[in-house]
Amino acid sequence: MKTYVAIVMALLLQAPVDARSQLSSSPIPDFTATVLTGEKVSSAQLIGQPTVLIITPSTDAATDTRLWAEALRKNVDQSGVRFIAVLAIELPFFMSEEDAIGRAKEKIPVRYQDKTWIVSESNLESALSIPRSSPKAFVFVLDAEGKIVARVEGKPNHAKLYEVKRALRSID
Repeated sequence: MKTYVAIVMALLLQAPVDARSQLSSSPIPDFTATVLTGEKVSSAQLIGQPTVLIITPSTDAATDTRLWAEALRKNVDQSGVRFIAVLAIELPFFMSEEDAIGRAKEKIPVRYQDKTWIVSESNLESALSIPRSSPKAFVFVLDAEGKIVARVEGKPNHAKLYEVKRALRSID
């Protein structure tokens, strides 16, 4: 459970005030992923409902992800908001995506597997300016059109959590 929660919650970079206005015009980049339940999905499936997208770019970021999952569950009304965790992984040449999914399923409770996506090869990290293998989790708030309205990174604190909650209120 600890590992799952750590994997599930990663994403938002605290943007300067003048940069926040630019975020709302920036759509989430196109990418494809595999849900732990086996289905193939794309970023187009993030359209239609406000979403908190948590990206975990490395094993080291798992702690931040876990802390974000706990903080968001306790402090954010989850009705009307979709929560998706994205595990951005670099597969070694000897490991398949199916192997990675199998290992993740061992750690992540069944009730969260339909909300956990694996991205093994994607432009997602570079498009979102997430350093590969970053030790920090990244949390993004997307409006119903898939536009990024907030971004924070690292461990949650009062200011970062407030930023996420403020962004969610602004798109209600």
